[in-house]
Amino acid sequence: MNEKGQSWPEAMLSLAIIMIIFSSLLPMAMKLTTSVVAKKHMMIAAQTSYQAAIHYRASGQMAGVRTHEELEYQWTVNNEEICVIYEDLRGPGNYCVSV
Repeated sequence: MNEKGQSWPEAMLSLAIIMIIFSSLLPMAMKLTTSVVAKKHMMIAAQTSYQAAIHYRASGQMAGVRTHEELEYQWTVNNEEICVIYEDLRGPGNYCVSV
């Protein structure tokens, strides 16, 4: 180190550490965020199937739509099975449960 501040090797080491952080942690954070959002959509689909079962048992309703955070969850009852279809980040999602 000289009297003027950092030396060239220290600057390169700092740059290398910053590059490692952004090239490994940022993609991992994006993957985790995507995974959490997908699980959230599946949880809302499960809630929708529960509400659909209530509507089906109470009034015989065979289909419906629930909107949550500008995302539509369409449910139908076929052969004693309730299926919820929704659009996920990875494509169409499907959640089915027997009545």
